[in-house]
Amino acid sequence: MQTIYTVVIQHCTDTDGYWASCDLPGGGCTVQGETLQETQKKMLEAIELFIEEPSTNYFLDFEVAYA
Repeated sequence: MQTIYTVVIQHCTDTDGYWASCDLPGGGCTVQGETLQETQKKMLEAIELFIEEPSTNYFLDFEVAYA
């Protein structure tokens, strides 16, 4: 079974970088980065550490929120 997790990325006006959050069963992950690409990479790494079974099939749906 494949699961899709939604990751919301937002611009951080304080640092001129980005932060992202993802709700997961049993908790969630939040990361920050200087670029969109760095933020996405950090989120991938954080979710890999958070998910207990590495064989779980999942996809991340990145949404960039512009406010």
